Amino acid sequence: MKKSALAFLSAPLLAVVLLAGCATPDPVSPPDPGAGAGGESSAIELVGMWRVSDADGENDETWLRLDAHEFMLWRDCGVIGGSWSASEQLFLAGVFSAMGDCVIDNTIPSVPWLESVVSYRASVGGWELLDAQGAVAASLTIDGKPEPRPDIIDYLTEPPVITDEMRELFRAAAPLPASLTAAGITDLLGRWNPIGEGEGTDAHVEFTSDGRYTGSDGCNGTMGRWAVGAAGELLATSGPSTLMWCEGAPVPFWVSQAKRVGFDGASLVLLDIDGAELGRLAR
Repeated sequence: MKKSALAFLSAPLLAVVLLAGCATPDPVSPPDPGAGAGGESSAIELVGMWRVSDADGENDETWLRLDAHEFMLWRDCGVIGGSWSASEQLFLAGVFSAMGDCVIDNTIPSVPWLESVVSYRASVGGWELLDAQGAVAASLTIDGKPEPRPDIIDYLTEPPVITDEMRELFRAAAPLPASLTAAGITDLLGRWNPIGEGEGTDAHVEFTSDGRYTGSDGCNGTMGRWAVGAAGELLATSGPSTLMWCEGAPVPFWVSQAKRVGFDGASLVLLDIDGAELGRLAR
């Protein structure tokens, strides 16, 4: 199992699943440029340590460290962490942990500007993160790094090293098979249950119009953010979950790993980065 970057912290931290009550935009996404399978997505270039500017509520001593699908937002108060995912144009991030004085009254702070982002584009010296209306939610540039903290291992103040394994994670997804019909935003809204494996259990996923989903494998629940693009592109983040065994189906895992989604008749089919079928769902 992949370790969280925040697991390397030497001080206690607070981590919970995403709160459904946080304000998020509709899951509106820009078109998928249709990159072919096996090619490297430009999303790999987002990996790094970035100074954050033009973000509501942040000062000029804020950095965003983007590692392989985990982020650390460095503030004066400490560090806020979570998961992120990106494709050729889509970008999603969800907060699920915090440490230091960023935790107030035993509560993880929300980061509205970050959780409003659905896409990104290149800019002079870095990137612009865009919300559902195409407005700039934040600008990212390479400009220094955060000061070391006694409660965080020093190497986490440096940008991540891009490895071959990381490049594999950011490959462009295989296109949707011609036998499937691409799913859009409104097509996904509602609750879906597995077909076959786990059928008849409480395993499910529910996509809501605020750009979030909740799901369960039948025993363990989780939450995350989701967005769809053209050609059946699907992007989703996930938060922490308990690890109880049960006779359900790993529906939340299917969602977090899916890169394409389409319909085979009334059945919703989730496909991984290589175009292999992860699972099927029915309303």
